[in-house]
Amino acid sequence: MTKAFDNHEHNFEAEITIYPLGPQTRLSHPHNGIRWAFAYLDEFELNGSPLQISDIWPEFVDQSGNTIAGDTPLMGKLNARMHIVSEEMVDWHMQRIKVGTKFYCMEGNRKCAGGIVTAI
Repeated sequence: MTKAFDNHEHNFEAEITIYPLGPQTRLSHPHNGIRWAFAYLDEFELNGSPLQISDIWPEFVDQSGNTIAGDTPLMGKLNARMHIVSEEMVDWHMQRIKVGTKFYCMEGNRKCAGGIVTAI
């Protein structure tokens, strides 16, 4: 994968559905190593927007659990190892994150993908 994850164990796993290309999402397919922001779905349902956007980055893996090559365009439903980037935020997030927690992957105010936590 990328250098960002070389010495960093992932914090949880998720299934992420990358939304179809379009002006409200993305104009090109993302690749592994994308640095999307993470927003909890329940905050959108309550407030119409996230209270906090966090750096929790996906590391997409294939069906065998191998990291998908960085030059492979990503689309559809994929599995990912999720990395909480800020060590100071790990405890805060891990108190909120449970199997079944839903979230969005964001670029600015655009929802580019939706996900659900599958394993802690």
